[in-house]
Amino acid sequence: MLMNILLAAVIILTIITAARLLKVFEFTSILRGRKPYEISESENNITALMFLLSMVGLFSMFIYFANKYYNYKYILPPAASIHGKEVDSLLELNLIIITIAFFITQTLLLWFTYRYRYNKNRKAYHYAHNNTLEMVWTIIPAVVMAVLVLKGLIVWNKTTRKSEDLDKVVFELYARQFDWTVRFAGKDKLLGDANYTMISGTNTLGLITSELIDEQLDALTKEKERLEVEMNEKFPNQEKLAELKTAYRRLKRQLQLVLEFKKKSADQPYQTAYDDIVFQDTIYLPVNKTIELHLRSQDVIHSAYMPHFRVHMYCVPGIKTSFTFTPTITTAEMQAKLGNPNFNYLLFCNNICGSAHYNMQLPIVIVTEEDFTKWLNSKKTIGEQIAEKQSTAPAEASTEEVSADSSKQTAMQKHL
Repeated sequence: MLMNILLAAVIILTIITAARLLKVFEFTSILRGRKPYEISESENNITALMFLLSMVGLFSMFIYFANKYYNYKYILPPAASIHGKEVDSLLELNLIIITIAFFITQTLLLWFTYRYRYNKNRKAYHYAHNNTLEMVWTIIPAVVMAVLVLKGLIVWNKTTRKSEDLDKVVFELYARQFDWTVRFAGKDKLLGDANYTMISGTNTLGLITSELIDEQLDALTKEKERLEVEMNEKFPNQEKLAELKTAYRRLKRQLQLVLEFKKKSADQPYQTAYDDIVFQDTIYLPVNKTIELHLRSQDVIHSAYMPHFRVHMYCVPGIKTSFTFTPTITTAEMQAKLGNPNFNYLLFCNNICGSAHYNMQLPIVIVTEEDFTKWLNSKKTIGEQIAEKQSTAPAEASTEEVSADSSKQTAMQKHL
């Protein structure tokens, strides 16, 4: 606290001293018979020379800080993917071009300040137009920008298109406030069908299978009956009734959509989701294998960011995005490289999405293909989870109950 007070006092006294010195210079000029704002030729030459000398200080400072701080600790961590090296080379190319432009423009600016300083014996020449000069400073930046954009598009297209590699690893990141849900595709390399109308407390991803469709229909039917009781038997006030009617209309629309899935599944059952693996803890990935990442969001815009792999892609509600990359350094190798046995790759949300945005992260472990296969096989698939749930459920309903359920579903379809 005392140091802050002393620092503030020093700053204030410095400002006061500078103001007083300016007053002294002003009085000195008056005593010499000059106007305070009039600059002598010697003062003008000294100022111009100081501008020229400042170029040496500016470039020295630039070189010093570039040499001291241009490394992964202050810019980006070391790249651990194939395309990551291409991204880094693009960054370095941009920095080289910017540095060259910086040296050229600052040299010209400071030299012109010195060379064309005021001289009462010299008259300025009015130089209005030069086609050649304008063509040069228009075409050169345009060509440089075109090259940078083209190289960037090539890398971008590589990372956002679907991979043709048949041995690729396919997984999905599903973002919602404030966590990540991970889903790996099974042996078919296909992620199961999903739709927002299927989202429920037990089906956060909105996956579609015959069993999950029946569960959703049952839950929505019960909710529909509850709303009907609320509207018809509990006599709500006008405001509450309007809310209930809106919820009822939305529920009927959701029921229609789920019933459409039910009809489709009768002709062509939804099979692709059964071998998917869903979890919310540490992500394991194999080294030197093509990774096809798919991204979805349930609520707001999130952003999947894995700095070491140079992966950065938005998760947008209602839109599926994707990214393809290949890890090249295992976690153990990176720990040895950095000399940090506690190091771990991390997945972050890089778009402020709410109060707990900072907590949206998951560790990522890069291992050998053999270790990855063992880890993946230790996880239960959606099909196995459904089978376990059915085996622990009560005995099947009686024939009369099944018949009643069928009649109820038929009546509901007609009502909708």
